[in-house]
Amino acid sequence: MRWLQLYLRSRRVPLALGVAIAVIVLAWVMSSTYTTSTTINARTASLTIMLAVVALGATLNGADDALDHTASVNWPLRRAGHLLIAAAVITALLSLSALTDVRYEPLALVLRNTAGLLGLTALGTAVFGAALSWIAPLTWTLIAVLPFLGPSADVRVQVASWLTQPAGTTAATVCATVLAVTGLLAYALRGGPLRPASETAPDR
Repeated sequence: MRWLQLYLRSRRVPLALGVAIAVIVLAWVMSSTYTTSTTINARTASLTIMLAVVALGATLNGADDALDHTASVNWPLRRAGHLLIAAAVITALLSLSALTDVRYEPLALVLRNTAGLLGLTALGTAVFGAALSWIAPLTWTLIAVLPFLGPSADVRVQVASWLTQPAGTTAATVCATVLAVTGLLAYALRGGPLRPASETAPDR
């Protein structure tokens, strides 16, 4: 299993996982302390999921781009597995709140937002690289949590604010699914773009 340890370390997974856990716990503590609701609201949950996704999104590229594209490794399968495990980890961490009096729920909203934001991050990684993959999920989340964008019968609003729409909203679910599938395929098949050697060479 040494290859797994090396793989996780090369992608800074322990650090990213620590950040994701800290963000989820901090949002839970804040909601427990300053609200009387037993359910963490959609805006807070969306921001929390986005920050956790961005943290793990940094692990989608390794330090050596050439190694990440070598033909000796089945990279599409490994990338897809990495992404799916990241989604499972974030969902599991959020679901642990079900053991407490303040919860991230409903589960359908947690699953939808995690899948959509992780797909958006993976798509950003495939196009711009992991270092800039946070831009799209951060921007869309900040738009979605705007006070004037809430539950609406307008499909355009439902798409723009899909993160904060109620679970079961068709347009929001479709939007998240498209982002998840597109991001998964783009990242699994392409990975991140090759950076100039000067950017990946170790410091001397």
